[in-house]
Amino acid sequence: MQVYQVPYNYDHEEKVFGGYISLRQAIYLIFTVSSLGIFLIPKIDIILKFIFVFMIAGIFLTFAFAKIEGAYADKYFIYIFKYVFRRKIYILER
Repeated sequence: MQVYQVPYNYDHEEKVFGGYISLRQAIYLIFTVSSLGIFLIPKIDIILKFIFVFMIAGIFLTFAFAKIEGAYADKYFIYIFKYVFRRKIYILER
């Protein structure tokens, strides 16, 4: 039996919800809406609540919809995170 290699191309996402939003984007939108639960915390000042909600919602919306150099912002963030925390080899030459 012959086996043929099939090239894989995963540069695009399948739009699941209404043909406009992918599953990854829908999950980030759910996290954005659930960040409104910060308003239910009684001991925090209302101004701090607004700041936290706008920061968290901004991050999640950026991860959902922004593209940086062809990659979505969440993957780009993971690449940066891995680069910063990976073990590095420093070569000292004199």
